[in-house]
Parts: sequence; structure tokens; C-alpha cells
Amino acid sequence: MINSPEPGKKVSSKPKRANGRGSIYQVTKSNGRKVWKAAIKDINGKLRTKNFTKFAEAEDWIAEQRRARELGENTYAANPKMTVKEFLTGWVDAKFGEDQLSTKRFYSNAIVNHIIPALGNVKATNLSSKSIEQLLRDMAAQNYGAGTIKSVRAALSAAYSDAKRHGDLVRNPVENVKMPNVQSVPTTHIPRADWERIYLAAMSDPYMHARIEIAGTWGLRPGEALGLKWADLDTENKTLRIARQIQRVKGKGLIVKSVKQKKERVICISDTAVQILLSHMRYQSLQKASWVTDEDLIFPNSLGKPLDEKADRNRFKKLTKLAGSPDYELYQLRKTAFTAMASQTDLKTLMEFSGHTQVSTVMNSYVFATSESMSKAVNGMDQLRPINRN
Repeated sequence: MINSPEPGKKVSSKPKRANGRGSIYQVTKSNGRKVWKAAIKDINGKLRTKNFTKFAEAEDWIAEQRRARELGENTYAANPKMTVKEFLTGWVDAKFGEDQLSTKRFYSNAIVNHIIPALGNVKATNLSSKSIEQLLRDMAAQNYGAGTIKSVRAALSAAYSDAKRHGDLVRNPVENVKMPNVQSVPTTHIPRADWERIYLAAMSDPYMHARIEIAGTWGLRPGEALGLKWADLDTENKTLRIARQIQRVKGKGLIVKSVKQKKERVICISDTAVQILLSHMRYQSLQKASWVTDEDLIFPNSLGKPLDEKADRNRFKKLTKLAGSPDYELYQLRKTAFTAMASQTDLKTLMEFSGHTQVSTVMNSYVFATSESMSKAVNGMDQLRPINRN
């Protein structure tokens, strides 16, 4: 008579595996049920075990763990009890430093306002693609904009991708997520007729003339324009160095930080642009008597200090009203500049002026077809049409 094995005792008659290949043995649990226990060491040398009802399932698991170990992948979460809330808040705080505050704010808004209320208490290791898709569908049903919905997906994807790459989590549940059928409607360039009205209205004020020239002709971001110093202007070589930006940070006020792509760039500008800036410089010198400081800024506030982006936007609003144009956003001038520039130069040069590294970003968000570009294309095709010369 064969006695029943004691709980945890190996009873498998399967051939013994070579060292490091893992092992499978049958055990009897406290409730009397027999299961197959698989055991193998991970890439960190820690013994991992899991119970299965079928021997074949245990075999498959051992093979999966062995493949992951050979590829140098971690198959266990660093902290399996961590919630989505704890995981995401820890990730966003560790990921973004003082020079990435706007990016951090973008992800934090999605995490705090949308992800945590819906999924915050779920264990980070248990978050499923299905749950994420449901959240995105719910947001679409509540008429959230496509940009907001995409920011939620982007935050989850970035955090889980980093954790998987570092070996802290096993998988990225966002990889298989399907977005609801929502379409982003990006703000476009300013139509030519309105752009001309705005530019002509700005010409009556040397400050605004220079400011609109920099934004609408050369495409600088608002923060980059406000960070420009006269030392960045090289009148001899007709170049402008873009090395910093001004941004307001909650609790810290206005701060100077590196440009968005963390790499300063130098762009060429025209003789006309140089003269517009020099006219502004001469006009500015007359205002310095009332300044409390001089930080060499091209576009300071009335006291010579850095100008807040909100005040910059308000000045543009007043200009559009003066010009009799619709109420456009200041940032649309950047899109106006690159839409016009796209018809005058090659893509590589356009990328240099934009400061972006992704062609798709520039072409999808900053360059738009215009009636002028359409007419140019039509006329160009006329010139290419074969002609019967007989």
C-alpha cells in the first residue's frame, strides 16, 4: 500500500532537469487537493514558484520563464502590491525634472483627473487592456475631447513602457489597447487674409511688429520668444540663437529653462527681420528709463523683467481686435509660419526651424494646405502635362 504524500513532498517520477532548468513536482495542499508546483530561478537568482492543475501548464510556464531569463527580461513586478495610483504618481515624479515641467504637467493632469479616479485602486500588475479601453470609451461617451483621451492613453503607455523596459513590471497593458473612434481637431494656421491684417496692424508699434515677425514669420514658440536676449541676435551673420524659454511654474513664478527639445538651435533670418528687430531695439532704449532692471531681454515686460505668457497672449488678443480679425490664438502664428515656409523650402530645413525631431509632428500639426498652396500645385501640374508638339 502506497501512503499519500505529505504536503509539499515531491512525488513526481519525471526525469530530473539539469541545473538551472527549473523543476516541477506534485504537492498536496492543505485542503487535500494535489497540484503541480513549478519552480525556477529568475534573472536575479531569486526562486520563483507557481502552482498548476495540469503538468503541461507547468511545463509551459517553466519554458516561458526560461526564455525570459535567457533574454535578460524580468518576469515579476518589483512591487506586486503597488496600486495604479502609487505606480503612476511615483513614475511622473521620478521621470520629469525641473526642466520638463510642462511635460510633467501634461501627464499629471491625465493621471490625477482621469486615471486615478477610475483605476487608481487597481493593482498596477493587474491592470488590463480591457479596463483601459473601457475608461477611454467612457471618456468618449462623456464628450471629452480627443486630445484629452489621447493624453490618458499616452500617460499609461509611457509609464508602463518605462517600467517594462527597466524590468519593474512584466508587461505593458496599453500595447493592445484600441482607441475609441475620436478625431483630434488641431488648431490650424491663420488664413492669409487675416494674417496680413494682423501683421499690418502690428507695424504701427515697433514692439508688436518685432513680436509678430518672430512668431508668424520664423515660428518661435511663445516661451522661446520671451526668452530671447539681444545677445542671441547676430546682425552680421543674420542669425538668431534660441537657447532658452520663459515659463511660469506654480509656486515658483516665472523661470528660465532650456528649450523644449533640450538642444539650442541657431536659425538664419532675413535682412528685413534684422532691421525690424533693430528698430524695436532703438524704440526699447527709450523705455529703459522706467525699468527696474535690464536682463537684456528682447521682449520684456514694462519693467524690464521677463514677460508672462498670459500677458503676451493678452497683447495678441488686443492686436487681433485692432486688426478686425477673428479671435485667434497666439500659438497659431507658429503654425502660420511653418505652413508658409513649407512651400518655400525643403523638409530638412523646415525641421531645423521648427526645433522638432519628428517629421510626423511637424507635418501633422504645423503644416496645412492652403488655397495658395493648392493653386501652386495645380499650376505646377499644368506645367508637367505632356504637350503634343506635332
